[in-house]
Amino acid sequence: MSRPFMKFLVTGATGFIASHLVDLLHARGFHVVCPVRDPASLRHLSPANAAVVPLAALEDYAASQGPFDYVIHAAGATRGTSYKHFYDANVRLTQRLLAAFSQAPLNRPLKRFVLVSTQAVAGPSNNGGAPLDESAPAAPISWYAMSKYEAEKAVLECADALPITIVRPSTVFGPRDVDVLGVFRAVQRRIAPYIAGPDRFVSIIYVRDLIDGILAAALSDRSLGRIYFLTNPHPVVWRDFVHLLALAAGKRVLPLPVPPALLRLTAYLGDAASKITGKPVLIRSDKLQELLQTAWVCSPERARRDFGWRASTPLDDAVRQTFMWYKQHGWL
Repeated sequence: MSRPFMKFLVTGATGFIASHLVDLLHARGFHVVCPVRDPASLRHLSPANAAVVPLAALEDYAASQGPFDYVIHAAGATRGTSYKHFYDANVRLTQRLLAAFSQAPLNRPLKRFVLVSTQAVAGPSNNGGAPLDESAPAAPISWYAMSKYEAEKAVLECADALPITIVRPSTVFGPRDVDVLGVFRAVQRRIAPYIAGPDRFVSIIYVRDLIDGILAAALSDRSLGRIYFLTNPHPVVWRDFVHLLALAAGKRVLPLPVPPALLRLTAYLGDAASKITGKPVLIRSDKLQELLQTAWVCSPERARRDFGWRASTPLDDAVRQTFMWYKQHGWL
């Protein structure tokens, strides 16, 4: 039996998460359209897997080539030089998409508008490390998380006009990721970095499990109008995660605690470097409070209950697959 023709618009497709999502959608036989800022610089996106259009011409293209069945909005900035930078990238683009798809003819036959947000909107687990669920009030503590919260509010305000769903991934790792890559590189150098201590408790998810969850949320009737944490059901102690990295690398590692004072100095220097160069850096003062928290834990139970999704890749397998990809592509 052939699969019904369905058309997806996916933003952020040259980036880490959305590029994997495009690969999955293409493999499932869906038609995928990806608006990008620079069609000449596709990075992780294969033109064989999707139709590529300039982001600047999105509305005109959508009006002439639509309608779309699904919009998955995964574009945005995770690093920036100011709150305005995050707001422009994470809120204004969301508002632009909502405006386009709230009007005819693009609002029909749209089945779902999915915003890929972040666990950071809910803030850290300041309740003894117990997992937060979706009923927890928003408590963002960084510019990035604040801007994603504003994007969530913009989406929820359109719930009467659009069929919306919001997903909040926890910390994501896997092939093509550049953020957790730094920890892999440290382990490769036989160093085990411990920010906020070796017992930091975190929710984490492998990217290939995450994209399964995003697609499941988009296709589910029960996810309409709801917010979901997407994460592995078993949070990890940071020391144990680093141990898995060391096993994958075949290295004995030296623990390297990073004291808060050093982290604050690094953030101060990051602020200065960003101001001088005009370029974003990984660690700066607005990100500092997130890094100093000892527990970032959330529960995926609502997703399991509503549409049967569960992260299925064993963590040690996911770490090995990621390590091998980094090695094969010269990132380590």
